Amino acid sequence: MNFKIFYHLNSHKIFFWLFFVTFLFQILFWKKTEKFKPSFDLIPPAPSKYLTSALSLGDKEFLFRVLVLRLQNSGDIFAGFVALKNYDYSRLYQWMKALDDLNSKANSVPALASYYYSQTQKVEDTRYIVNYLDEHSSQNIDKNWWWMTQAIYLAKGRLQDIDLALKLAYKLSANNSTTAPLWTKQMPAFIHEEKGGKDDGCMAFFVIQKLIKESENGARQIKPEEMNFMRHFINERLTKLKKQNFNPSKCRKIN
Repeated sequence: MNFKIFYHLNSHKIFFWLFFVTFLFQILFWKKTEKFKPSFDLIPPAPSKYLTSALSLGDKEFLFRVLVLRLQNSGDIFAGFVALKNYDYSRLYQWMKALDDLNSKANSVPALASYYYSQTQKVEDTRYIVNYLDEHSSQNIDKNWWWMTQAIYLAKGRLQDIDLALKLAYKLSANNSTTAPLWTKQMPAFIHEEKGGKDDGCMAFFVIQKLIKESENGARQIKPEEMNFMRHFINERLTKLKKQNFNPSKCRKIN
C-alpha cells in the first residue's frame, strides 16, 4: 500500500491523534507553569529632571499629559485592577513631584492625589499624599487653596494627625485669594477647637472679633452665604463662651 492510499484511508485518525497529543502537552505545560506570574512594576522609579527634559523633546506639556494618563491607569494590568495598598507610595510621591516639575499649574495631579490615591487601604501611606498636596499648594496658596484644604481634611480625618492639620490650616489661612471662601481664613480656629486646650476659647474670640471687623469696615466683600456662616459661627461660639464664663481680657494674641 503506497503512502497516498494509506493517508487517504487513515487521515482522520492521524489528525485525531495529533490533536489529542497536542492537547495533552498543552495541559501538561499549563500545569507546570500555572504558578509562574508575569512580573511588572506598578509604579516604576520616577524619571530625573534631566531624563524628563530629554524625553519631552521640547514639548513638556505633551509629555505631562502622557505621563498623567500613565499614572492614572497604573493599576490596570492584564484586564484586572490592583488594590491601592499594593502601590509603592514613596515612588508615587516622586512621580507627582516630577509631574509638578513639568506643569505645576494643572489640577489633574492634585486631583488624582486627593480623590483617588488618598483612598489607599494602608492609611499611613496617605501621609505621602498630604505631603505632596502641602508642597504643591504652598507654591501658590492663593490659587491652590482648595488642595491645601484637601490636605487638611486627609491629615485630620484619615491620619488622625491634628497637629499636622493645624499646621496646614495656618498655611491655608495665609491665602489672599478673592475667590477663596471666608472659612479658609478661619480654618485654624476650627482645627484648634477640635484639638482643645487652654487657648481654644481665645481662638474663637479672636476669630469672632476678626469676622465682625471685616464685615464692618468692608475689608472683604462678604457673600450672603458667608454671612449666614458668620452668624451661625458667632452665635454658636458665643453661647459656648458664655457657658464657660469666658474672660477675653486673659487672652494673649495667638499667631
